[in-house]
This record gives sequence, C-alpha cells and structure tokens, in this order.
Amino acid sequence: MESENITEAMVPYFPDDKKKSKYLSFRVTGFTIRESLNLAGVTEASLRRWRRIDPEFAQFDSGGISELKKKFSTEYINLQFTRNMHLVLQKDFAVLVKSIKHPDTMDDREQAYLLKLRGFYTPQQLAQIQQVIGEISNQENFTDIVLRISREREELSIVKRTEPAKLQDATVV
Repeated sequence: MESENITEAMVPYFPDDKKKSKYLSFRVTGFTIRESLNLAGVTEASLRRWRRIDPEFAQFDSGGISELKKKFSTEYINLQFTRNMHLVLQKDFAVLVKSIKHPDTMDDREQAYLLKLRGFYTPQQLAQIQQVIGEISNQENFTDIVLRISREREELSIVKRTEPAKLQDATVV
C-alpha cells in the first residue's frame, strides 16, 4: 500500500516494537483506532500497555496524530500530483516527438491532442509553474497555492472580457 509506506516514513520509529509505527501509520491515514489495531495486527491490550509505559508513543497516539495527518495529506497530495504530472509530461513528449519524426503517421486523436497541447506550453504557463515550484519549496500549503492560482486565472479572464475602454480602469484584486 503506497500511502502506508509514506506514512511509515513520517511516523517515529520504535525499535522496541515495529508494530507501534505500523499502528500510527494507519491512524495518520485516517483509520479509526479499532481499524488501525486490526490492520497492524495489534491487540487493544497492547495498545493500552504502549500508552502506559511509552510516553513518546502516548503523546503521538493522542495529540500528535492530527499534526501528522496534516503533514501526511500535504506530502501525499504533492507526491501524487508530481507522479501524475510526470506521466502527463511523458505523453506530451511522445506526441511531440511523433509530430516531428513521423507527422504522416499521426491519427486524428493524436492531432487533436497536439493542438490542445500547444496551449499549455506558453511563457505564461512556464511562469506559473516556476511560481508554484518556488512557493512549494518555501513550505507554503500546496492547496492554498492551487486555489490562489485558480482565483488569479479567473480574475484575469474577467479582466480580459471587459471592454477595451474599461480595461484601463479595471484593477485586479
């Protein structure tokens, strides 16, 4: 399970009992206590014992889970988005190469894809990507960045639709 591997890397490692980390990794991904116990192969008696004798585990199991959930969701979304973007870029590259090396062999679907593709490789798109990458590296919330860029695009399209005479007076908020 991919998300389990990500969370196991995020939760503390307990060398005395690896099942503690496994249990916490299930809790971080949103499973209930009972579900996490079942999936990690842990009994309720073990959980009570861990909470009683291991203050670090008890702290993570009680208050630390919500903080880890926030961290997990951000990292998981970033990872999945990056992986998917990589696949999209591979397909874009394959169609572009085919359009140069073997343009006569392209079918209608590939031609349509190529025409749509051209709209995404503009200086404005590159600037937006660079802006997002720079902001993500500054530890800003990825979801906030996507929402802000989406709002900026909507605001720009609203300004573009106004009459040319009014465009000089229009301000983008």
